[in-house]
Amino acid sequence: MGRGSRDTGQGDRTGAHHLSFQFGFIYANANRFTDEVRGLVERAPTKVHCLIVDAGAITDIDYSAAQSIRDLFDDLAAKGVGVVFARVSPYLRSDMDRHNVTAAIGDARIFTTLHEAIAAVRGGAPGISAER
Repeated sequence: MGRGSRDTGQGDRTGAHHLSFQFGFIYANANRFTDEVRGLVERAPTKVHCLIVDAGAITDIDYSAAQSIRDLFDDLAAKGVGVVFARVSPYLRSDMDRHNVTAAIGDARIFTTLHEAIAAVRGGAPGISAER
């Protein structure tokens, strides 16, 4: 993982990985996020079924970054990898809504706490699977 992001483990028994990013999603670093996520999925020692993005430090998403993120979601879904966002602030959620990231990922995959996101993935909550 590059500076400012980290994979917090090798994944759990469900094939979920928890990834933390320490920057906003703007046009200048959108490729960094997508490249790191794709790299994690490709290099994981076991199949990744779900990626939990810890968005606690992400302050905003701009239009260009949102397009890159939506394209990434499509690519991951084709590989059978679901994406869940955790620790999403009201401000970030507003950006996600405005730039159609919420519509692309699904409302059921966005959580205000990391614990809720992990529990949903581990428990197989409705709407939490690789398919969108």
